[in-house]
Amino acid sequence: MKVLRESAATSLSQARELAQDLSQEGLAGTLPEMEFLKTRLQLRGIHTSIDR
Repeated sequence: MKVLRESAATSLSQARELAQDLSQEGLAGTLPEMEFLKTRLQLRGIHTSIDR
């Protein structure tokens, strides 16, 4: 959630919702946005992938 809060400048409750969406359906965004988020998550040891 910390990565989501930092990268999206969201509140704690919004970050919880994003984390839940990310773990279930995934998030939608532009390729640069998703690559940025993927990199940040991987630096924290969280495996992610981007589907196009």
